[in-house]
Amino acid sequence: MSDIHANPEALKSALDDAGREGAESVICLGDVVGYGPEPVEAVSLCRSSCDVVLMGNHDAAVAGRIGTGNFIPFAQEGVRRHRAELPAEDRAWLNGLRYQYAARSFMCVHGTLDEPERFFYMSEPAPIVSSLEKMAAGRRRLLFVGHTHHACVIVCSRERRIRAFDPAGKLVVEPGSRYIVNVGSVGYPRVDHDITYVLYDTSAKTVSFRRLPFDHAAYARRLEERGVGLPLWLADCIRPGSKDGGR
Repeated sequence: MSDIHANPEALKSALDDAGREGAESVICLGDVVGYGPEPVEAVSLCRSSCDVVLMGNHDAAVAGRIGTGNFIPFAQEGVRRHRAELPAEDRAWLNGLRYQYAARSFMCVHGTLDEPERFFYMSEPAPIVSSLEKMAAGRRRLLFVGHTHHACVIVCSRERRIRAFDPAGKLVVEPGSRYIVNVGSVGYPRVDHDITYVLYDTSAKTVSFRRLPFDHAAYARRLEERGVGLPLWLADCIRPGSKDGGR
């Protein structure tokens, strides 16, 4: 799971779904905070429910590790708000998060394996190629990332041909190929508009993409109750005549 963005209700929905599907452990790929209405509750739920939590760029900014000069104004405002709302213990916890995680058959990072502390996006050729090379050096065929808020798969075949595609259902990890799996966003789905995360079966070597409904109207009300303005993507989703306007 990734990009919770201070939305504990969406995180609980994803955790409940994962539990029903038999998940045995939970890895959060970062951005527990930023943007959303309830940073304290989101941090608490992540700390109690996730086995591994990685550092995202919003986590790093709230913890004071990086500046916000390259953040959009709405994101900058969220960082200021969350710094003020989170107690010192939670900010210290954010500051102590690691940048990447390596298991026996896969790796995890928020952005890319190419200087993970700089939070590059896995949307340009250079960080994609560099991440694939680091996967090969680490003898891993599977990398899970977040950051872009869009669930997708990048695959490098045995012949080193690279292609990207949007996932549909279950992905089988084939021998000889390397895969970068973007798990999408749980709490701030500005691209996919659904709660998205993945289940990885380490025995069957399959990745299943999970999509759950995101209640845009209810989320907007929670933002407004906290005095937070609506981001443009959310305003578009709940405008009259949109498919989510009546939810």
